[in-house]
Amino acid sequence: MRRQAYDRDSVEQYVEAVRRQLPDAALRDSVSRAATVIPGSGDPVDKVSGALPSARQAEPSSGGGAGGAVPYLAREPTVSLVQSAVEDALRERGVPDQPPGPEGLWEKIVRIVEGFLHRGNFGPQDPDWVIKIAESTLGHLAKGNHPFNPKPAEHAISGTARLVVVGDWGTGLPRARAVATYMAEEVTDALRSGREAHVIHLGDVYYSGLPVEVRRHVLEPWPVTAAQARAGVTSWSLNGNHDMYSGGYGYYDTLLADPRFAAQHSADGASTSFFRLTAPGWEFVGLDTSWDTDVLSKGASGVLQDPQAEYVEQVARASDRKLVLLSHHQLATVYDQADIGPVLTAKLGSVLGSGRVTGWWWGHEHRCVGFGETGGVRFPRCIGHGGVPVPQTHTTAEKPPAPWAWEPTGYLDSGGQRWALFGFAVFDLDGDQIRARYRDEHGATIRTEVIE
Repeated sequence: MRRQAYDRDSVEQYVEAVRRQLPDAALRDSVSRAATVIPGSGDPVDKVSGALPSARQAEPSSGGGAGGAVPYLAREPTVSLVQSAVEDALRERGVPDQPPGPEGLWEKIVRIVEGFLHRGNFGPQDPDWVIKIAESTLGHLAKGNHPFNPKPAEHAISGTARLVVVGDWGTGLPRARAVATYMAEEVTDALRSGREAHVIHLGDVYYSGLPVEVRRHVLEPWPVTAAQARAGVTSWSLNGNHDMYSGGYGYYDTLLADPRFAAQHSADGASTSFFRLTAPGWEFVGLDTSWDTDVLSKGASGVLQDPQAEYVEQVARASDRKLVLLSHHQLATVYDQADIGPVLTAKLGSVLGSGRVTGWWWGHEHRCVGFGETGGVRFPRCIGHGGVPVPQTHTTAEKPPAPWAWEPTGYLDSGGQRWALFGFAVFDLDGDQIRARYRDEHGATIRTEVIE
C-alpha cells in the first residue's frame, strides 16, 4: 500500500481534484459513460459529481474510525476506485510500498518537503495526473455490476477434510502474506497426513477488487500451489462489498478464473459466488451477501440475492447433516451495530428459526470474535481479521456485552500503537464433530474448540 492511497487527507485531496476535473473535455466521454449506470437523469457531470462523496464524509471500513495510523479504506465505491487508481498509478511510477503504521516526525517532514518541491508532479495538484486517476475511476464505474449467477457450485468433500478459512485478507500487506504462509503450512500438513484440504476466503480484496488487486493481493500469495490443486486441493472465495466496488469483475473474471478455483463453477461452467460443500456429516453453504443491483451500494450491511435463501432451505431439508453457513457479512456484532441490517435474518428466518444452523463463520468486521448462541445459531463466529490493520482495543479486563463470548487479546506493538493480530481458522472434520483451531499471524494457536 502507498500512503497517498490510504491516508484519508490525501484521498480527500484526490477526490476533490477528480471532481474539479470532471468538466474537462478530456473526460467528456468517460463521464458520459459513467453517468449512464448511475440512477436518475440530469447533466452527466452533476450525476458523477453527486456519486463521488468527500472522503471526509465517506464511512471508513470496520475498525477504521480510530484514525491516526489506521489505513483509510472507504466504504464508498467511487472513493475506493479513486484509491485503487492512485495506488496503481503510483506503483507504475515506482513509488515503494509504505505499509500502514505510525508516521514518525522525520517521515512526516520529508513527505511535506517532497510534496512542496514536487508540487504539481504526480499528485492531486497535477491536472494531467488527476485526469489519469479520473479515467481509471470512471472507466470501472461505467462497466456497472457483473451479472449474478443464480446457480451454485456443489462439491463433495471427505468426512476427515480440513478447511482453512480466512476473512478480509486481500490487502497484500506483509502481515497478510505471513498469514498465508501458515495457511499453506496447514495445507501441506493435511496432505502429508492423508486429509483432503480446502481453502476458503470470506471476501474483500482492497481497495475495490480490481483485477490487478486480485492478482497481487490474492492470487500471487494464495496458499495453494498449482500442483496441490491438481492433486485435489480446492480453493473458494466469497464476494465481499469491496469486491463489488469495481462491479465484481475482478472477483468473477480474474479470481474465479484462476485454475486453482476451478471447483467454484456451476454445472454449466460459469463462475459463481455461492457454493455448497457436502461431507458425510456436514453441509457447508457459502453465501454471497454482497452482490447488489446498485452500482453505488456501500455494502455495509449484508444482502442476499435470490435464489440463495431458497437454496439454503433446500439444503436444510435435503438431509439431517449438520449445517454451517459461511458469508462475508455478519449475523452478530458488539462493535459495528450499524452494520447489522434486516435482510439476512429476514431471508434466512425459517432456517434460523428451525435450529438447523449449527455454525456460522463470517468476516466484514476486521476482528476475531466468538459469540454465544445467537439467532438460532449455536456457534456464531467472526473471523474477519485476515489482513486489515485495526487497533487492539480488547483487554482481558474488558468484557463487551452479550452475545460476545470471547476474543483474542494478542497485539503487535509498532511505534507505541497496539495492533490486533491477523489470523485465520482451521476446521478439521471428524465425523459429526469439527475440531476448530484459530491461529495468528505468528503461527501460534490462540484457541481451540469442538463444534458439534
